[in-house]
Amino acid sequence: MNMATTTVYQPGNAEVDRPAWRGRLVHRKGHIGPVGLGLLALVIVVTLVMVSARVFAYPGMPLPDWIGFAGLQQFGGFLNQSLTLEWVPPADRAKIIYLLTLPTAALMITLARLTFGIRIMGFRSILLAVGFQEIGVIPSLALTAAVVGMVLLARPAMRRIQLPLFARIAAILSLAAIFMVGALILGPWLRSEWIWSVAFFPVIILAMLAEGVAGTMTQHSGLAAAWRAGWTVAVALLIAAVNQIPALRELVLHCPELMVLQLAGIVLVSEFLDTRLLQEWPARLSNSTDTSQPAKQRLSGKAAPGDATSLTEDRQAFARIAVVRNRSNTGVIGRLGVEGPSNSVQSIQHVVDALRDEGYLVKVFEGDMSLLGELQAFLPPDKVTQGPGGMVLNLATGIQGSGRFSQIPAMLELAGVAYTGPDAIGQMRMLDRYVFLSLLQQADVPVPRFKLVSSRLDDTGDLEYPLVVRPRCEPDAKRTVVRNHRRELTVAVDRITQQYRQEAIVETFFDGPEIRVSLLGNHALECLPLLQIDATGTTKVCPAPIGARLEEQIRAIAQRAYVAAGCRDYARVDVRLTQFNEPRVVQIQHLDMFARKGSFASAAEAGGYPLRKLMRRIVESAWSRYMSEPGKAIHIKDNVVKLPTPRLAEGGSAAA
Repeated sequence: MNMATTTVYQPGNAEVDRPAWRGRLVHRKGHIGPVGLGLLALVIVVTLVMVSARVFAYPGMPLPDWIGFAGLQQFGGFLNQSLTLEWVPPADRAKIIYLLTLPTAALMITLARLTFGIRIMGFRSILLAVGFQEIGVIPSLALTAAVVGMVLLARPAMRRIQLPLFARIAAILSLAAIFMVGALILGPWLRSEWIWSVAFFPVIILAMLAEGVAGTMTQHSGLAAAWRAGWTVAVALLIAAVNQIPALRELVLHCPELMVLQLAGIVLVSEFLDTRLLQEWPARLSNSTDTSQPAKQRLSGKAAPGDATSLTEDRQAFARIAVVRNRSNTGVIGRLGVEGPSNSVQSIQHVVDALRDEGYLVKVFEGDMSLLGELQAFLPPDKVTQGPGGMVLNLATGIQGSGRFSQIPAMLELAGVAYTGPDAIGQMRMLDRYVFLSLLQQADVPVPRFKLVSSRLDDTGDLEYPLVVRPRCEPDAKRTVVRNHRRELTVAVDRITQQYRQEAIVETFFDGPEIRVSLLGNHALECLPLLQIDATGTTKVCPAPIGARLEEQIRAIAQRAYVAAGCRDYARVDVRLTQFNEPRVVQIQHLDMFARKGSFASAAEAGGYPLRKLMRRIVESAWSRYMSEPGKAIHIKDNVVKLPTPRLAEGGSAAA
């Protein structure tokens, strides 16, 4: 019988054929190397040998005629006598079994989340399972529904009086306790043992679940909250049922080493079974039940002509979003050039969730050499027009080399995949700080005075202290501020030229506050409320407390910088104020922009764009750009500003 196969690209290897079902279910990330996999295999084998030795050591077991079996049987006898918990008194076994089965529950949740792609509320399922065991399933479900409903009713009032997080959780905990004490009082009156038992449900579990449901409703939608709460309860019921299997309870008491085996299983699931098979269900359900106008437009493909936030008739494929980021640096053939920083610390799950809540089908990809093969399967082109089959949200910073920021845009353009953010040329403009400052200077954008220095002997001209020194093409490198000493400047330049093997940029440094200007769009730029950060970088205020005239000046400067640098879809222009309150553009940021409490998100929130609406605005703006005619002018307010033709500053001297 012939089995369908699919071609899969693996970094560093030739293409291989494997069964289609396996390609969907099993997918190795490559985060664990051969040594790590070998250690995991050793742990699994040793654990299974220990369990087998225990079994063969039981009285009455048949004795296979194997070489070394007698020693294995003796080892099993030793384990059965020494490494066991069967000596625990029956009255205390319930608590011990809870600890022994905790890895089992954790493994079940890992499978539910990573393999099946079911969104649940963290590990609250384990806590709920404990509650089910305490008072029974039916009373637990009734109590959970009642308390969650009560908290949802009370939450708007708590938000209205602006209770902070800890006070809000404390209030929810108190409400749950009051409700349960009421059941304790009401039970004897009604002579109901069922109501009486409600008071013995662990109250902290109720409070955590209620806060999770309320928070999901606030950040996403009621449908998302119902979906996650339902699956959280379903997984809790499954955990409670599994933990009540008598054979399993006896087995974990007798063989506590099984906890290690399940820990290894969790790691293997993360490495090989992180496929999220059902992850698209909530988005499909949201699309089928959302009756709002934007949802109808996405489903029907109809849009108002010229509307930057609506879809044209051929945009149904745009429902697929591939989020590309750099979390590891292993997907290369070899090492060449400076290695870029990893984004493994910064989570992007909230961005993925926001896109899914808007009805998009979202999948996260690693921005390495395997990217194009994986995108071909997820974003196939339109069969008729061969146009883009979806959109890439480009969050990748590249893995290595001097031009790493432009690597992913160049790959996507080569493959014909639509993406957000600057193109490869725009990325290179902003990566090279000398080119970046020169372009802004030619566009009449005020920037710090700057000088390109290639050695310690170069003269910095008439630049006045304090100065800031940084590499020419390493925006992630730490800058050095030199206050008033020529020797410090020489040391800083020497360090950069030796460490990065490139020139240094020396600029005038300003101690004034920083104004961050967040911009959206292409053909019509939208400026979000300005955000101010004090000189220490610790206090953020949005909207920025500046005068109307200065605000208008900063907005105009930021918009000119956005156009001159080649920004697209969204960016943040950082402006520093001099001692005379004069604005100078010091940076344009377009990567690492979506931190939960970051400047861009804060400005968007102040401008009426919660995260889910912001992500939709960015993606649809990028799609409108791809669908429009090339060469359109960019409209700023009521004026039409044609795209400038940038030129490098002659001589590379100071700017305005």
